[in-house]
Amino acid sequence: MSSLRRNIMLGTAGHVDHGKSALVKLLTGCETDTLAEEKQRGLTIDLGFAPCRLADERIVGVVDVPGHVDFIRNMVAGAHGIDVVIFVVAADDGIMPQTHEHLHILGLMGLRHGVVALTKIDLVDAARLEFVTNELRRLLASTFLASAAICPICNHTGQGFEGFFDSLNQAVEACGERRCGGWFRLWVEDAFAIRGAGAVVTGIPTHGRVGAGSRLQLWPAGLSGHVRRLQVYGEDAAEGRAGECVALNIPELDHQAVHRGMVLCEPDTMEPSSMAEADLRILPSVKGKVKDYMEVQLHVGTASVAAHIAMLESAEMSGGQEQLVQLRLAVPLPLVPGERFVVRANLADAGAEGLSTIGGGQILGLTRQRLRRKKQWTIDLLTARRQAVTDPLSWCEQMVRESDVPSTVATLAQKCWSKPEELAPALERLRADNRVVERPGSGWLHREVIQKTAEQLLATVRSLHLAHPQRAGFSRLELAAALKTNTVLLDAAAESLVQSKQLEARDKLLAQTGWQARVADQDQRLCEQLAARLQQAGWSPPGLEELAGGLHEPVARVASAARLLAEQGTEQGTVVPLNERTWMHREAIETGKQAALTLFRRAPSFSTMDFRDALGVSRKYAVPLVDYLDKIRFTVRCGNNRTPGVEAKKFLK
Repeated sequence: MSSLRRNIMLGTAGHVDHGKSALVKLLTGCETDTLAEEKQRGLTIDLGFAPCRLADERIVGVVDVPGHVDFIRNMVAGAHGIDVVIFVVAADDGIMPQTHEHLHILGLMGLRHGVVALTKIDLVDAARLEFVTNELRRLLASTFLASAAICPICNHTGQGFEGFFDSLNQAVEACGERRCGGWFRLWVEDAFAIRGAGAVVTGIPTHGRVGAGSRLQLWPAGLSGHVRRLQVYGEDAAEGRAGECVALNIPELDHQAVHRGMVLCEPDTMEPSSMAEADLRILPSVKGKVKDYMEVQLHVGTASVAAHIAMLESAEMSGGQEQLVQLRLAVPLPLVPGERFVVRANLADAGAEGLSTIGGGQILGLTRQRLRRKKQWTIDLLTARRQAVTDPLSWCEQMVRESDVPSTVATLAQKCWSKPEELAPALERLRADNRVVERPGSGWLHREVIQKTAEQLLATVRSLHLAHPQRAGFSRLELAAALKTNTVLLDAAAESLVQSKQLEARDKLLAQTGWQARVADQDQRLCEQLAARLQQAGWSPPGLEELAGGLHEPVARVASAARLLAEQGTEQGTVVPLNERTWMHREAIETGKQAALTLFRRAPSFSTMDFRDALGVSRKYAVPLVDYLDKIRFTVRCGNNRTPGVEAKKFLK
């Protein structure tokens, strides 16, 4: 039962032949060196897994990783799933090359909890034991194991086991269980077939839960199948969770098509990418320069692929430096933000032989396009992500902050690797802290984005007032186009400015508070004459050319006066453009609406001929007017007839 399990994974690390596997056997009673070659050579080659019962009788997993330099790839593959490390150093050998490399890798993988096992104490005297202990303290002083217990232990006699076991339990308690949220995702450790059952896939899930009947997809192969049954720590189970060692029986998969480095996840939740933005830290011990576009071996999850490092801040890095980079992979991988990785390279110019660990970091994004160096917008964006990626709430907020288009819950769920229902508490908390705003029917916007847009909007309105002093205000569509933004964000920004009394909402227009349009006397006289003519014409307005002839003015000047009347006079404008050449007085529009309502009260729809007859005008005037009513959602065209629109229905209840 899951209530008897803790979804925490322990793991060993340390130099070859320092007693890691023997310690795991002492701790669990299980032999993790199961390969024939491992038994023959007396060293761990691949990953071994075993269940461990803690002091509270609950079970956790243990992964035993190889210590030999030739199998560092397998060590990194195992380290990705570790929560608490058992760092093993033999008292007789002391600190060795892979002691250093494993310690570096664990730090790069984000480990924060562990215990140090000082093994083979039966082979040394007290002076040697004290010397190695002091050496270890100096080595660990600047690492995550600085305050970890150093426990002398003999794997053969069990001497010191009780103190080691107590310290291990304390480290587990300090770590806490892993979050099980998000869609299920597992880096494949191994795959094999069982006669009569079919393919079995093993690994440590990074996210989510899985149970019998779950449908999973294999990336990058694209194959899918259903889980028939599963085991956790070698026992049948109803459910497997993130941080547990699971074995999934998926008969529909061909085990020969499943390889270490692939990913099992819920269908349609991932898309492999050959480019990933990341935060890269070079180890202080690295000699020589790490240069832009250097080829490295990237280790992430259980995968190992060739990649190039495209640096985004400077053209080279030295030991101890950190930089934002884009990883360009030889093989696309299904990565998620926050995922830890290690890079190894051959630094021939520094005198190194073969591959060595040079650094690592965590994934910050998957833009799927090549980024260029020293682009401040990119650096600012990735810097903000680097600060947010370790905290789910901060990451959710950052994803909202990055978009000026309202973010739907479905979109955020994809970006946060969370299920939509899991995001609700986070969004509510952010709303309670006044950091995000929900726009009904649209999505979520960040307060900072609204504030920035409000500042731009206020500056734009002031600028337009100076350029067009005769205009009473400006429409939201016009302002959205000027700011190159969407109307939802513009409305949110406008609301904040109206609330702070910096702008006034004049029906469909926005203006600076207290603004009074200034119109030249001759323009004002022309506007008055034009308004009078259109008011007199009613539903049969003359065209612009006819109006210009009657007023003895150029067509362009009459058109300008008509536009001015459309923006001032009453809050909705004295006249309304039906099309480019036809304008109608607001009074005629309103009486036209009443005529349409009268027809709707008689029948559910009316034709253009019905509307023409009700107005007593020709089609020349009836058609543009009813088309305008469609535009403002007063009517809806259905074939040759009109039915009530949203605005008309308000009067027909």
